[in-house]
Amino acid sequence: MVQVSIENPLRLQDFGLERLDEDKAIVGFAQKAEARLVRWLDFAKGALLFLMVPGDNESGTFYIYDRDRSSFYPLSLPIEQRYGGFREEEFESLTKAFDLLRLARNPRILRPSAPGHFWSYLRLGP
Repeated sequence: MVQVSIENPLRLQDFGLERLDEDKAIVGFAQKAEARLVRWLDFAKGALLFLMVPGDNESGTFYIYDRDRSSFYPLSLPIEQRYGGFREEEFESLTKAFDLLRLARNPRILRPSAPGHFWSYLRLGP
């Protein structure tokens, strides 16, 4: 069993982006984070985003955007000895290994573990 966790969901209104259309809100989120939007895979219910700090090739972070909740979820991938900071060339393999496309297609499968704690997404298998 593999668990992807999310510590703090981020809402559009946290950044003053709630009045923008979704595409502009996603771009605005990257700008507010002072990050470069490197990958953006769009689906009906959500999107998978990969943001990086400009000039830092090992700063990549995965986010899921949930259209229904107007929220971004920074993903923490359970990789030993790694605490974020992924390279762009790892995007495809990590997306596949953690089934992140499934999560982006249906962000509602994210569930709070307990009130005020981590959210998680459990995937059975390797």
